[in-house]
Amino acid sequence: MVNRIRRIFAVACAVILLVSTLPLYVISAYNHPYYDDYGFSANVYHAWKESGSLLEAAEAAVESARFKRDTWQGNYTITLICNLQPGTFSEDLYWISNGFLITSLIVCMLFFFYTVFGALGLAKSDRISLGCLAVTLMIQFMPDVGEAFFWFNGGLSTLFIHALIALGAAFCVRLMGSRGFAATAALVVLAVLVGGGSYGGGLFALCMLVCALVWLFGKRHEKRWHVLLIASVFALCFWHNVSAPGNAVRAGMIGYQASPVKAVIQSLYYGVGQIGSYIRLPLIAVTLVMLPAVCGAARRSRFRFDHPWLALALMTALYCTQLTPPLYSIASIGAGRQVNTYYMSFIVCWFLYVYYLAGFTARRVEKLPEITPRRFGALVLVSICLLGVGCLSFKRSGEVLYGIQNMSGPSALLSMINGEAQQYDREMTEREQLLRDESLPEVTLRPLTVNPAVFMEDQLKMGAIYDVRPSLKMYYGKEAIHLEGEGE
Repeated sequence: MVNRIRRIFAVACAVILLVSTLPLYVISAYNHPYYDDYGFSANVYHAWKESGSLLEAAEAAVESARFKRDTWQGNYTITLICNLQPGTFSEDLYWISNGFLITSLIVCMLFFFYTVFGALGLAKSDRISLGCLAVTLMIQFMPDVGEAFFWFNGGLSTLFIHALIALGAAFCVRLMGSRGFAATAALVVLAVLVGGGSYGGGLFALCMLVCALVWLFGKRHEKRWHVLLIASVFALCFWHNVSAPGNAVRAGMIGYQASPVKAVIQSLYYGVGQIGSYIRLPLIAVTLVMLPAVCGAARRSRFRFDHPWLALALMTALYCTQLTPPLYSIASIGAGRQVNTYYMSFIVCWFLYVYYLAGFTARRVEKLPEITPRRFGALVLVSICLLGVGCLSFKRSGEVLYGIQNMSGPSALLSMINGEAQQYDREMTEREQLLRDESLPEVTLRPLTVNPAVFMEDQLKMGAIYDVRPSLKMYYGKEAIHLEGEGE
């Protein structure tokens, strides 16, 4: 009876994930390229426009990535793929890049929870429930949903790389119980991709690999040499990334660099502060409803769970490594896209530590309470109440009101219901038609009248933080771009 209820609950969790995420897919149809999407892919745009050849567009992308390595940044995975984003070939195809980012997070994280917690002893239905609920938390309470999903350049450089890290961790677990060839080959490919990704994600992955190697060699595990090979490939690729000449050029433009010791200390300080801010009622609700399954799996585990404080310190230190690169290079924890990845990795670390703490407790309690259908129903009811209060009390930074309208899915749905998304699409399309008109060397563009909350803030307006016009001029071949009302 309990198993049947758990299977029904797993289906319900999958439905919650699907329904809550669907508005984000739908609103993607109204989105348009943004800021660095133009600057990174200008050469590819012109190559495609002049030749109509995918081969020449790909060659332009490779050449552009080489140029970026010498002049701006060394993360080759990001610079290469950003050059080939769908909006380059047609602005009407930009929705594909948004859907790609959302799907990559869902698929990689679900695979991670299904694989890793399967190895930790959770039943299939419980793994599905935990994975769906954890991913729902990630998406709906993402600190900056615009930079996560609706700006391809920003989301690819951070969220996508962390999704690949989760995928790699899952394949590492698969490697432990397989013959090794397929999983090793997949991990080598992922090592090359992640090695050319973000610096925070790269350092995070490198530290995890070092911890895994220490444990595997300490246990003399048969797969230790496989992981050493993967770690070596990753280290070489990451070194190629961080040693790029463009990184020094970019650092010189920023004009600030902290000492390594100061950056490490600050990352621990700010990282612990962030962890505290992420512990909210929705997370407590999901943890509570999954606790019986997690406790049962931990109790059956062969692990001893003797060092909860050491495990907590290790997970906290690993989490904080992500903050070190931006604090070292720009004296900041990073923009919203980086903060998104901190939140994602926190959710993963949280549930892994809940499992460890459950195992520690189970080893020291003679008998855990039996979970009957009535008790499970009561637990679900309490969790729903906590979740409801947590959603009603949610407010993003910069918002005035609390409420579910601030969550990612409801916010996107509301923008489509009140017509904001449609109006945004019409106004952006009008801009793009003017920009594509080759008979106009100079154009005057209107500031947007609406901007859906889940989309990136418009940078073509008075007092914008960044000036996107140089990128637009290069992309569309304009001599000048003016703003309506400018200079009045």
